[in-house]
Amino acid sequence: MYNHKNIETSIEILGNLVQYPVLGGESNTSIAGYITDYLKKNKISYSTVPNEKGDKMSIHCRIGPNADGGIILSGHTDVVPTEGQPWTKPDFEITRSNGRLYSRGTTDMKGFLACCLTMVPHLKKIPLSKPVYLAFSYDEEVGCLAGPTLIKHIKETYEEKPRFAIIGEPTSMKTIIAEKGVAFFKTQVYGQAAHSSQVRRSVSAIEEATYLTQWLLNKMDGFIAEGNIDNRFDPSYTTIHIGKIKGGTAVNIVADYCEFYWDVRNIPSDSIEKIERSFQEFCLERIREKKKSFPAFNIITTAEFPIVPGLDTPKTDEVVKLVNSFTGKESFETVAFASEAGQFSKEGFSAVLCGPGSMEQGHKADEYIEITEMNKCLHFLDELVSWCKNDKIK
Repeated sequence: MYNHKNIETSIEILGNLVQYPVLGGESNTSIAGYITDYLKKNKISYSTVPNEKGDKMSIHCRIGPNADGGIILSGHTDVVPTEGQPWTKPDFEITRSNGRLYSRGTTDMKGFLACCLTMVPHLKKIPLSKPVYLAFSYDEEVGCLAGPTLIKHIKETYEEKPRFAIIGEPTSMKTIIAEKGVAFFKTQVYGQAAHSSQVRRSVSAIEEATYLTQWLLNKMDGFIAEGNIDNRFDPSYTTIHIGKIKGGTAVNIVADYCEFYWDVRNIPSDSIEKIERSFQEFCLERIREKKKSFPAFNIITTAEFPIVPGLDTPKTDEVVKLVNSFTGKESFETVAFASEAGQFSKEGFSAVLCGPGSMEQGHKADEYIEITEMNKCLHFLDELVSWCKNDKIK
């Protein structure tokens, strides 16, 4: 594939974007300011969707006519930390080497944002029959927190109805029609302290936590044993993972407190809500039993953030045919990670993932994106613009 005429512009924009080290959970006003300044420079009207505190904002805009059936190009502005990783190159500065662009966020997912912004001046000059929307969020890396309010604001802002949503997560420019949902929980166990020689005259929070974690792992194993499998995914079943546990003060003291963090990543046929309810019911059984002898005993489980729904777009959906016409491929795949795609789908948009770079390089030291991936994305966007101009699938 020949180099796109705007490849160097996209690399320059990517170099600007990665200089904003906005981590999930932190203020993104710096990078949001860069993006809105860029839109202003190109005379594009835009809307911002701030959080309550006003230190974070999502951005969306429409380029083209007030007409139904347009396409949303969606991405996030935050990245994951680099601390503790063995980087050999600057982590928030572009290093160009051997056809690769190194820096945190190059592949996840500022490469896609850079390609979208590169196309803005050209989109503005073309007489489109269908509009293109840009929708950039914050706090995706800590639970897709801004997705629902951004989507709601899009639906309230425009009189017309966008139809399709392409979430530009790194998929090596492959069309992704399904992904797992995800939820993170914190469980706190309150026991009763005592000398360890009196362990059965007290209640150990750590011991109770082991019963709870084993219940969760048995739940996962039960899905596998029952054949609740979806071979489109790898792994092909719903996973339940205990990621962190902390409790106790000394080896000879019965622990009066223990907490652990766990996550669920579900295939479409399993419900995170049902898993949580079943776990809460088991916890209630333990509470009722232990409170008979130890009134202060308790178990509290809270969600770290709202459940992120999975994506399960039918392979026959028009968005799949449309995006494949842009990529020039006829295939589609699935991924095990979660994104904002499921949130767009839940709100009625036909959604898929398709973006430059690979998650194999994301979240790691010396993260990079191949320049060829940026090139593919720009050609992809050319095809998208052509469709928005002519409204015909090749």
